This record gives sequence, C-alpha cells and structure tokens, in this order.
Amino acid sequence: MRVSDFLFLWALFANLLLVAYLGIGNYQNGTKIAASQDNGEEILAWFGEFASKLEANEPIQPAECKPIDEESKFSKDVKVNHWKNCVEALFAPKGPFKNYGNLLNPDGPAYSSKCNKHDLLTGGSFVFEKLTANPAGPPGLSPMEPGEKLISGLNIRLSLCDTGYYLVKIGEFKL
Repeated sequence: MRVSDFLFLWALFANLLLVAYLGIGNYQNGTKIAASQDNGEEILAWFGEFASKLEANEPIQPAECKPIDEESKFSKDVKVNHWKNCVEALFAPKGPFKNYGNLLNPDGPAYSSKCNKHDLLTGGSFVFEKLTANPAGPPGLSPMEPGEKLISGLNIRLSLCDTGYYLVKIGEFKL
C-alpha cells in the first residue's frame, strides 16, 4: 500500500464520519419537528373545544381570547380583544400552552408572526395566519398582526416554521 492509498482511506473514513454526524443531527431535528407538530395538533383541538364553549355560552379561559360578534364590532361600549393579548395569554406561565416552547431553538419564541430566514430564532416557532375569503380562488393569507381584532368567524391557519424556514401547515380553526 502506498501513501496515496492511506490518504484515500483517511478521506473515506472522514467522509463517513461527517455523513453520520449530519445524519444524526437531521434525525434529531426531525423528531423535534414531529413533536412540535403534535403540539400544534393539540392547539387545534383546544381551539375546537374553545369554539364549542363559545357556541354554548359557557365561561371561557383565557378571557382575552373571546371574540366579539360581527354586528357589535363597531359599538363604542363593547370591549374588543386583540390577537396580541390572546396569544400572550395562551403561552403565558398560567396559560394552556405554557409547556409548548420552541423545540428547535430553545432561546427562540414559541410563536412568531412569520417564518423569517433573517431571524434565525423563528425556526421551530408556531405561526398563526389569518385566512380571508376570496371569491375568485383560494383564500388569502396574511400574518395575524398584534392589533388584529378578534371577531367571531375569524378563520386562522396554524403552521410551524421548520429548519429550512418554510411553513409546515398543521391545520385551520375558526373563532
């Protein structure tokens, strides 16, 4: 065996170690994404129960998420809840989703307004988007802005920002 054969075997071994290392990392990220998707499905189920409580006029928690009727949104004496207060109450230390953090980036937020490649901490966060009816085709999507008023019948899509900063759709719910 020559020196070149030893260099080839060393390069081959180094490549195998690199592939194994990257494969293990990708597998771990994949399991974190799957666990986050399971958490997202539990969020959808919670909002389904929330909607049924609203229809039955049962008391709801958190009160910051209670939407107002379409007719009363222009009344001056009606208190309107906003999305920022609702989502903060949901992920607060006493909220129903207090344990649902960002599994990919523990320092990152549990939810964000959009999946942003320039903000690396948004990877692994939940993204809530407002669905707007479009008579000519598919519904329009826009991020849920913090000042968005919560009105009955509001359609919301829940997605997850994955490792490549693309949205993984989890599902939709209606307030």
